[in-house]
Amino acid sequence: FYENEYDNAENLLDDISDLFFVIEPNSNREYTVNRSYPFDKWQTIVNAIHKEVEVVQVGIHADRVLDNVTSLVGKTTFREAACLIGYSELMIGAEGGLIHASTAVETKALSIVTGYEDPKLWNYPQNINVYIGTHGPCGWKIPCDECKADAENHDENEIINLIMKEIER
Repeated sequence: FYENEYDNAENLLDDISDLFFVIEPNSNREYTVNRSYPFDKWQTIVNAIHKEVEVVQVGIHADRVLDNVTSLVGKTTFREAACLIGYSELMIGAEGGLIHASTAVETKALSIVTGYEDPKLWNYPQNINVYIGTHGPCGWKIPCDECKADAENHDENEIINLIMKEIER
């Protein structure tokens, strides 16, 4: 990273507690909708954990913002978001660029992956890898009914329980 990227990330941390998790609930839908996890389930997850740990949401300006988070949506570049993740205890998101970035900055991630991809592509051993697919990998760029059903039918309490175990450590 460039020094100014670290500086910008550190400046954003001024009002954030020392112990925080980063979340990015908005998958890159222009690439494929098949990696998405329902926004209401993300909200349920945040509602269950936000009293235990500060949750910082990152993303691009047009992204929906969850309730009960510290929003840095639209306030960072991708690289600055990666720097922030480096200061956090856990990155939470669907498989994508920031999950890979968390590995680059040596921060554990909880990664949710549908049947869109083969788990071998994202299964970093230090992460909490939650594979919710019942088919695939389909690899479809067009909407896949099975990927959508996997996400809609998944019990988000599995993710909440895994995050709570991390908080208890």
